[in-house]
Amino acid sequence: MKNFQFKFLLAFLLFVYLIFPSNAQNSTTQFKFELNSAIASENTLPFWLVSNSYGAIPNENNLRLKSTLFSDFQKSNSDFSFSYKASFTAYAAKENDIFINELYGSVSYKNWLLTLGAKNDAVIFEGLSLSNGNIIKSTNSRAFPGIELTTNGFITAPFAKNWLSFKLNYAEYVLHDKRIADKAHLHHKSLFLKSKLSSSLHLITGLDHFVQWGGTSEEFGKHPASFKDYLKIISATAGGSNSYEGEQVNALGNHIGSYLLQLDYVGLHSNWSFYYSHPFEDRSGREFMNYPDGLFGFFIDFKKPKSWLTHLLTEFYNTKHQSGTTSVSGYDNYFNNTIYGSGWTYFGRTVGAPLFLTRPTVDGITPGIGESRFTAVHIGLKGHLSENVNYKSNITYTNYPGWFNTSNSKKNQFSTSFECVIPENQFPFDISIGIAADFGNFSPSNIGGFIALSKNGFF
Repeated sequence: MKNFQFKFLLAFLLFVYLIFPSNAQNSTTQFKFELNSAIASENTLPFWLVSNSYGAIPNENNLRLKSTLFSDFQKSNSDFSFSYKASFTAYAAKENDIFINELYGSVSYKNWLLTLGAKNDAVIFEGLSLSNGNIIKSTNSRAFPGIELTTNGFITAPFAKNWLSFKLNYAEYVLHDKRIADKAHLHHKSLFLKSKLSSSLHLITGLDHFVQWGGTSEEFGKHPASFKDYLKIISATAGGSNSYEGEQVNALGNHIGSYLLQLDYVGLHSNWSFYYSHPFEDRSGREFMNYPDGLFGFFIDFKKPKSWLTHLLTEFYNTKHQSGTTSVSGYDNYFNNTIYGSGWTYFGRTVGAPLFLTRPTVDGITPGIGESRFTAVHIGLKGHLSENVNYKSNITYTNYPGWFNTSNSKKNQFSTSFECVIPENQFPFDISIGIAADFGNFSPSNIGGFIALSKNGFF
């Protein structure tokens, strides 16, 4: 893995050298340094001290230092614009570590954006969503390194007069953590359509599609990875005679996808969003045979920037149906896969909603998801305690019923957090303070907290 990171760093530096020198005199480089310490009453941290941190926080008492250098896109008369970012984390815990958070360079040309490297997904809904509005892709794991071509937001369709716009992406990544299928690749594409129903109502519909493919595993050997195989992978068609028997019946590779349905209301005094994220991994999910599984959410922006409550989000999760108990199409067991045994995880963290809990690692390898059936209610709050001090709070209740027809009693978990930020204009640095707690019969009761000091500015 260290050898990969070294090669990746060299490729990134070469990319930056090639595209940025002619614009260096116009760019503005910024920095941010953050020192953070987290402790808890148990050996692990509470749920909300670890989850949705882009995989950067170890699940134990720790002291961390995060260093970031970046330059955003600059306004100019040119159709081209550039940005880059390098972010590293070092922490002291039971096992010390240093790793790359983000390392990328981006080129923007008119309505298009090309990115090489590892870049975190943008946070939506003010960071209050349990899964960033997408049940299969949260902010819970590290960024995948690779190359991505995407539209720069929504673009008006050529034949439409502002009533229809689209957003799409196409990307290829590599999974370089320790996995059951070593050196596997990850394909990603998406397409979203925004329809203008009225001056204040917009409807967004779309599709997100990921595929794990290629790589080598001890049990199945080298997985198909020719160009012909790649065409089958991106089109979700069955594999050939060189593939595993199950892939010859279904589709080549490990497919994870979601449908999105979102209604946005833009008002004079508030903005509202209603959304549904529906997961699928095979034909039964694509045809909604696993309904009502999915994420149902509601978000409101009160448009009162200094109010005690500026934003409110509520979400309901259900993954209990899993296409039922029929032997052919049921028992979906989300985010797990026979061939790609590490499942929908990356560096030991679930890529989707963090309520999908990973199994304990074995020799540094995560053997997939242990808890894939649950119902949950989540509430996120954001506002101001005073003129200069803002807060964010999470309240999550989860029920894990266990696998089908098991005699295990239902397990319940209540997780909550509260954090506030005292901005730099009060001190020489920003101060963030937070507490979090877990209660219930699923895992031991746990109370913890953190304090972070951060400083940012321009070079």
